[in-house]
Amino acid sequence: MKVSKNALLPPFERRVDYFDYFSGGEVSAVQQLEDKKLAAGLQKSYILETVDGGNPSSALSVGELFARSGLLAKPLAKDGDAFQVSTQLNERVAILERVDARYLALYTLLPSAQSDKLIRTAVATNPFLDHLWLSSQSFLALWAKVLEGNSGRRYGKITFEHESIFEVSEEESGEFLPDERRTSRFTMVDKLEVMAQKMDPLQQEYAPLASITQMRIPAQGRGGHDLYYDGKLTNRSSSFADHRAAMHGVIGMYRTLTRSVERQLWTSVGKDGFSLGGNFGSVAEIVFSKRLPDDLFRRWVISMFNNRRNRFRLTGYANWLSDVKVHANAIDQHLWQPLTLELTPDRVVAVLPFGTCGNSVNRLVSNIQRFIDPRVAAYIGDREYGSLIPAAAI
Repeated sequence: MKVSKNALLPPFERRVDYFDYFSGGEVSAVQQLEDKKLAAGLQKSYILETVDGGNPSSALSVGELFARSGLLAKPLAKDGDAFQVSTQLNERVAILERVDARYLALYTLLPSAQSDKLIRTAVATNPFLDHLWLSSQSFLALWAKVLEGNSGRRYGKITFEHESIFEVSEEESGEFLPDERRTSRFTMVDKLEVMAQKMDPLQQEYAPLASITQMRIPAQGRGGHDLYYDGKLTNRSSSFADHRAAMHGVIGMYRTLTRSVERQLWTSVGKDGFSLGGNFGSVAEIVFSKRLPDDLFRRWVISMFNNRRNRFRLTGYANWLSDVKVHANAIDQHLWQPLTLELTPDRVVAVLPFGTCGNSVNRLVSNIQRFIDPRVAAYIGDREYGSLIPAAAI
């Protein structure tokens, strides 16, 4: 990866010095923002999930994780919970902060094309790392907090995106034609009060608008922070402190959601992997808003289990019981956890053993919304998925 010299970071020994650097130091914060926008990229943060109470639990384990991607994560000399992230050419491209035992934050000035690739590679090559996976329900919880804490006269921004990558046009005669599938992407920028009035009617009218993939969290001053469905947060404000506070608000909401999902999953499951009722594991059910076309269903299942880089991060063998019913013994590539799936054009039923990471459920819901069915409904045991999402402290 060719790195712009303007995006490289200086050799500080404490995270606070890097935070001051991102804030602009003695230079006008607004001017510093403009300089960085021209010289490198806007400051951006990536939130990553790892193993609570396990790896990484030390500086060595963090270094091992990023070494898998050809990156060096070296602890700061005067700050053991923060790390310089460098390429094999010893180019300092990012700062990594351990937020808590489960979440890491990576800060960089790399242009988005480079930083996105760096994070995708780090996750793809590490079973102990995963993105945050923000479903539309999570975005709506954040949106409610935005409306509560800001004047309706402020401007907001939300992007809706649904890409039917497994859909086939009626005119297709054999080979898959990528230009014949539906791709819907719509960004709404308006005053918050106007957006609040228009969003629900638009979503009811056009199904792809039920899939939210990006939202701007307004800053205390001018600008805001663009949050993406995979945990990326771009700073478009004049304050790094405000940006970091917004990031911690997102982590707080997501942490509570994931723990709630896990508690709901594990409530009736003993440590031997069996529920009190004697059935293996706990059940998560995802119900499609309408029956999937048979061709779409088949393409999706084949892609999910026959593609090492599938978006769902699952590995396994699909046992076709019929043209429209599949059983699969699968492995989640995050933490290599086993799960059993039953898939039909009407629903997905996942049987999950004790200890399953709640992020697996978040990923499944988020990606199905974006690529299969924007209006999908999800249930964890007897609870609706959205009811587990807390109000966010942003």
